[in-house]
Amino acid sequence: MNREYGISLRRDLREWERALLESCDLYLVGGTVRDMLRGAPVDSIDEDYLAAGVALEDLTRTLERFGALNLVGRSFGVIKFAAAGARTVDISLPRTEFSTGPGHRDFDVRFDPALPVERDLERRDFTINSMAYHLGTGVLVDPLGGREDLDRGLLRVNRDDSFREDPLRMLRGAQFMARFGLAVEEGTRACMLRDRALVATVSAERVRDEITKLLVLSPRPSTGLLFMHDERILEIILPELDRTYGETQNEYHPDDVFMHSLRSCDLAPADLALRWSALLHDVGKKDRKQVVEGRTVFYRHERDSARMAAEILGRLRYPRELETRVVNLIEHHMFNITGEWSDAAVRRFVARVGRENVADLLALREADGRSRGDDAVTAENERIRERIRRIAESDVAFKISDLAVGGRDVIAALGIEAGPDVGEVLKDLLEVVLDDPRRNTREELLSILEKRGKKK
Repeated sequence: MNREYGISLRRDLREWERALLESCDLYLVGGTVRDMLRGAPVDSIDEDYLAAGVALEDLTRTLERFGALNLVGRSFGVIKFAAAGARTVDISLPRTEFSTGPGHRDFDVRFDPALPVERDLERRDFTINSMAYHLGTGVLVDPLGGREDLDRGLLRVNRDDSFREDPLRMLRGAQFMARFGLAVEEGTRACMLRDRALVATVSAERVRDEITKLLVLSPRPSTGLLFMHDERILEIILPELDRTYGETQNEYHPDDVFMHSLRSCDLAPADLALRWSALLHDVGKKDRKQVVEGRTVFYRHERDSARMAAEILGRLRYPRELETRVVNLIEHHMFNITGEWSDAAVRRFVARVGRENVADLLALREADGRSRGDDAVTAENERIRERIRRIAESDVAFKISDLAVGGRDVIAALGIEAGPDVGEVLKDLLEVVLDDPRRNTREELLSILEKRGKKK
């Protein structure tokens, strides 16, 4: 199904593209073509290329004239290429491949410059990702009807055994449907339900990468998450979240824990830590549910939720920095700074959660509140934000490193050795300063240390 569809590249051909077209057929391919057809902004489209009818050695020889090559994918027929001042792109030769295991590289890949481009496209996952655009002729190569499926908003798998070849494609399908607003074709859905157990064989890193795309790139991650719940995929990759489905709450929550969590995730800014925090902030509620004096309560659920979030993110091999940030947000998401709080109490709160985390905590609090229909939360957040801003603008010490004295001063004043005792003294000084920031002067803190030394 090769046709001229009047697709506009919306830019001029590059010098190296024109050079390759003199010796081979050069295509934009896969998600690049999908996004072109969707009308995505040019600078937001990742460009992947397919070079047909040229030997790998001849391809590299031409490209070397125009930029830097990375042959890390040479055995797979893939070159990473960056022209001067441009982004790195992947240029591959036509190939066939199938999964042989759960890892990133567990594929049997065979590339062949003479392989018809249609064969390369047919090995891919979904029809909407199986199109190629010839840069020389403007012809769209579309052997599986991907253009029509895209126009209809339909996600269709290329063949019946596709998920058996690579079970990760089930997660990829969920994030595509959420990102692009697609409906899943019934045959594709049936294949997912049949093969869903194979998701357990996929490496944690590959699962992580697809969930990350779902959370960050989709305007409504809940679409993909709810689909995975319905198809019994979520119970394999995120069982802690899936088990909250149907767990009713109290009068402040119209939704069960599961749907409340998904709505919160949708309403959070598209930042990975914030989306994860919103998704998991109540995951510990199921085990904390109890009825006290006729009311349903979940005392200290934030602690269990934070612990479970750490386990989930660790299992998915996320960086420790992200795990720490998410855990901190979840642990403190129940805060509510009221007018009854003293300035010292506000300073202690900021010191406890970290000044750098306050904006994220407010964003999580707003997503949590709006998801349960709390229309006042935005105004309340603005009041809290203004109060913290006013307090933080003064010369306030929120952490030990902000103090006007340091560990050496403590050692000299008290005549003690370096060690944990020095840290305890500095913590005591921070408490003094949090009560009254005016005391954070070198003279005042040395005076406190001197008095403390005399009491020894």
